Amino acid sequence: MVKSKIFKQLSIILFSINIALSQTSPKAEPFAPIYSIYYETDKWNLTTENTEFLNSYVIQKIQSEGLENIIIHLEGHTDDVGNSDYNIQLSQKRVQEVYNYLISKGLNSNQLTINYFGESKPETRKIAISKKLNDIRYANRRVIIKFEKT
Repeated sequence: MVKSKIFKQLSIILFSINIALSQTSPKAEPFAPIYSIYYETDKWNLTTENTEFLNSYVIQKIQSEGLENIIIHLEGHTDDVGNSDYNIQLSQKRVQEVYNYLISKGLNSNQLTINYFGESKPETRKIAISKKLNDIRYANRRVIIKFEKT
């Protein structure tokens, strides 16, 4: 139970930092937030928290902005636990789950792109607020969701 609370609190902190960074980035349009959902080690299925997050932030954003002229880029990542071949497969499973969920909610597959990187693109923003290895690994077990107006 304590682990679940910590997991949820860290998710909220990381989400808030992602939003702040996406809004201050010189490359980002005001419309182009970057969202991330996070995973436990060796997991890829969407949790209740993940689906609630996708519904509240991603689906709601799309519905409020309209579906035309929006491309959503999905990127799957892992931490450094396990070998690189396994991590590529794990990051693919994570991003595919998000893709399938968004399709099930009515998004058009032409509006979605998928990339997966395994452990090859670790989190570089200052979002690992702790120097603890567990926190850094947690920040890397993610699917990034980027909006692009076309």
